[in-house]
Amino acid sequence: MRQKDETKAQHILRATLDEVQVVGLAGLSIEAVARRAGVATGTIYTYFRNKDALLDALYLHTKQKFAAFVFSDEGLPLRAAFTQMAKAYVSYMIENKDEMVFMTQMANSPYVTDETRATVALGVRPATALLERGKAEQLLKPLDTAWMLAFLSGAMGALAPLAAGLPADQQAEFQDAAALLCWDALKA
Repeated sequence: MRQKDETKAQHILRATLDEVQVVGLAGLSIEAVARRAGVATGTIYTYFRNKDALLDALYLHTKQKFAAFVFSDEGLPLRAAFTQMAKAYVSYMIENKDEMVFMTQMANSPYVTDETRATVALGVRPATALLERGKAEQLLKPLDTAWMLAFLSGAMGALAPLAAGLPADQQAEFQDAAALLCWDALKA
């Protein structure tokens, strides 16, 4: 049995993401991914059982990459950690538009397994813990944490395209402003 090449698997995932940007989820075919990745169609099946498994794996990969970039807890004071998270969120959205579109498309799709959803939920734990800490320290409003996460996701999702349209030298200032807006909305 051939040993799987992790680099090839990553290349296939990237080709899948690129293909989804062109044809959407419904139009995606294993054959098109193979062409884009420059591999034989059978090679895809060496790594992924079928289209559903390929999309599920790509969703997990993109969500884990996103969570690792945005949700880190470095023991900072609450407001500094919140600001860092908010700025990282906007930055990631600007730099990874294709991944953000894909994750949005996949979020409620039947391609995502319950196991993947559970794993993805673990990636958000640092953000949940940060908000819980803020409520415990009475620095943030005593709202349901899921509501707060939904608000932050929506606000950042709406602000990121505005930031992306700015010249590079203005994006840092915009990210600071976005973080401040979110902080002010949730602070106690």
